Amino acid sequence: MQTPEERRAKKKACDKAYREAHKAEIVAYNAAYREAHKDERAAYREAHKAESVAYDAAYREAHKDEMAAYNAAYREAHKDEAAARDKAYREAHKDERAAWQKANPDKCRDIAARRRALKRGATVEPVSRAVVFDRDGGRCHLCGKKVAPKHWHLDHIVPLSQGGEHSYKNVAVSHPTCNMRKHNKIRGQLRLL
Repeated sequence: MQTPEERRAKKKACDKAYREAHKAEIVAYNAAYREAHKDERAAYREAHKAESVAYDAAYREAHKDEMAAYNAAYREAHKDEAAARDKAYREAHKDERAAWQKANPDKCRDIAARRRALKRGATVEPVSRAVVFDRDGGRCHLCGKKVAPKHWHLDHIVPLSQGGEHSYKNVAVSHPTCNMRKHNKIRGQLRLL
């Protein structure tokens, strides 16, 4: 006499063999079913949208490490395809991209600053130049004078080269000349000079 575990294993093996033998029929049946019940499925998804979003968020949180490892392996394995796809997209949307960059110079500077900080291995959080300018009242943190709204630098108080982070608490408004004169010194070191 078989144990319940043996019966389950035997049934599982039979089901798998059936699915393998009738794969094309099953695929065709499922496609026809989905097509016939398209409206019902859409209505169900719409009615249960909040549950679905919550479930997806909980799943992503619970499997964060697995997903990150899978995504990293996938990106590594498909690096050439992704590069070709990105290049083709940039070529196809060159004019739109140039127009966006011209219309959003501050966002372009934000992206460039973030990229430079990441390249140096700094801790990075999204920083908006407009927010920093408003927070500092448009005054250079080094000399205290007003800066031109369209011509100023986002200065890292503790330089990235000395382990500073790219975050709101470590950036301030400065004149380009003040920032260049400061170079990679901390404000206290600058006063010693």
